[in-house]
Amino acid sequence: MHTDLILVRHGQSQSNVEGRFCAVPPGPGLTQRGRLQAAAATRCLLQAGVRPSLIVSSPLARARETARPLEEATGLTAEVSWALREVDFGPWEGMRFEELSSFDQFRSWCVDPEAFPPPGGERLSDVADRVLGLFGQLGSQHPSGTIVGFSHMHPLVALLIASQGRSLGGHGGLHLPNATIVHARIEDGVLRFISLDTTPADAGEAIAL
Repeated sequence: MHTDLILVRHGQSQSNVEGRFCAVPPGPGLTQRGRLQAAAATRCLLQAGVRPSLIVSSPLARARETARPLEEATGLTAEVSWALREVDFGPWEGMRFEELSSFDQFRSWCVDPEAFPPPGGERLSDVADRVLGLFGQLGSQHPSGTIVGFSHMHPLVALLIASQGRSLGGHGGLHLPNATIVHARIEDGVLRFISLDTTPADAGEAIAL
């Protein structure tokens, strides 16, 4: 008996285009390209035979919009969970990357977000704890099921690293494109990595934004 855990990063949002930190709901929605990526992610899931028992989403608008095509295809309504929100950026919330580029703390965070969290913000392990805690709880409620979550960069990175049994330190350079799909599985109480799919990110690539 096993539970499949699938986490999808939201499609491109206006905050991505602007290079801006945004973790406080509702935040900006998807761009045109982001909507195409969301549709592509749903197609990839359905073509892979994914039939979710439950859909769950971060409360941020860009994640909820990315979940919408799968909701429409399955007739399920996504539950909203704060556990899937983006990492807490602390005082960096709303700032652009270029505004922070001269800060030593920011440069250190880019190298190792576990060792150098934003001031007053979250470490990568904090994100992993809440994401894995949610999936563990939902997995016990949906044994032998498939849970599809819609979330953000850092929750996906945390799940990917944890499911491979690696340390969460030193992964600042790991980037997962918009609409990336991470598939993990809990079997006999053990979390393990299954697959990584970045192909939905290419949807709408020709659109200039």
